[in-house]
Amino acid sequence: MKIETRREFCSRQSGCLRSLDRFAANGANVGLKRGSFGGFTLVELLVVIAIVGILLGLLLPAVQAARETVRKTTCVSHMRQIGLAIHSYLDVNGVFPPTKTTYVAPNGQRRDRHNVLTILLPFVEESAAYSAVDWTATWSAAVNREATEKRMSVFLCPTAPGDRDFGTKKYYPTDYASCYLIRRGVRTKLGLRERSEWTSVLLPDFSNSSEFSRRAPVYPSAVLDGLSSSFLFFEASGRPFKFLRGGRRGDPNETPREPLLNSDWADPGSGFVMDANVVAPDGRFFNNANNNEIFSLHPGGANFLYADGSARFHSETIDAETFAALFTCAAGDVVPSGL
Repeated sequence: MKIETRREFCSRQSGCLRSLDRFAANGANVGLKRGSFGGFTLVELLVVIAIVGILLGLLLPAVQAARETVRKTTCVSHMRQIGLAIHSYLDVNGVFPPTKTTYVAPNGQRRDRHNVLTILLPFVEESAAYSAVDWTATWSAAVNREATEKRMSVFLCPTAPGDRDFGTKKYYPTDYASCYLIRRGVRTKLGLRERSEWTSVLLPDFSNSSEFSRRAPVYPSAVLDGLSSSFLFFEASGRPFKFLRGGRRGDPNETPREPLLNSDWADPGSGFVMDANVVAPDGRFFNNANNNEIFSLHPGGANFLYADGSARFHSETIDAETFAALFTCAAGDVVPSGL
C-alpha cells in the first residue's frame, strides 16, 4: 500500500475543491439557486388553483346535467309503470279505471272516497296494501291507514325532494296525478278553438258538471283520437312543498300556504282539473306552480303519460292548440307529427 505524503494529500484535496467550485458556478449559469429545489413560488401556486377552479366550474354543470338526465329517465320509467298498471286494470275489467271513487253522504252531497292510485295497487306489486283497504270507508279513515300510510317509490319523481314531512306530520306524496278537464276559463284565456269535449281519458266515477260531455266508465273505443295521441297521466311534482316556476321554492306563508292540500297518493283530491288560474300572464299554462296543477321539476318541461302506455317529455312552451289536442281524447283532433 502506497502511503501519501502530506504534499500529495493537500494537492488532491485542492483539486476536489476546485471541481466543486466549477460545478456551483455552472449551476448558477443555468439558473439554479440555493433552496430552489422541489418548491413552488406563490404565483405558480395561484395559477394552479385558478386552473383547478376553472376545470371544476366546467365539470360540475356537466355532472349535474348527467344526474338530471338519469332522474328524468327514472321518472319516465315510473310513469310507464303506472301506464302498465292502468292497462293491466283495463285487461281485467275491460274499462279504464276512474280517477276517483265517490259516495253520496247522508246530506245528499257527493263526497270523494278513494284515488285511482289505490285502485292500481295490485298492478304495481302492492297487493298486500290493496287487500288492507276498506273500500266502504274514506281513504283517510283510521281503518285505512295501514294501507295508505306507506311511501310508494313508484309514485315519486326522483327530481323532487325525498323527505317531505312537516314537523310531526308525515306525508305519503305522489308526483303523478290525473288531470281530467280543461275548464272554460283556460280555454278563454288561451283562445282555444271550440271542441266537442274537453276531457282526458280518465274520468271520475261520477260527475254532475255540464262541462263533462263524457261519463265513466271509459271504454277504449271511446278514445276516438287514438291512445297514442291522448294524455293519460300527468306530473304534479313536489307537493306538499310549494314550488313556483323554474323549481323555485315558494314562500310557505303566502296563500296557498304550505303544506299544500291533496298531496298524498291515496287522496282522491290529488287529481285535479285545469282552472283559469293555471294560465300565467305570459300565456304559459303548466310549470307555473304546483298547487293542484301540472308541474314538473325537470328543467324546461314535463313528462306526460299517454294512453298507449308510453311516456314523453314536452316543453313548457308547447303550442296551446297542440296541448289541447293531446289532452282531449275524443274531439276529433289531428295531432302534428314529430312531437
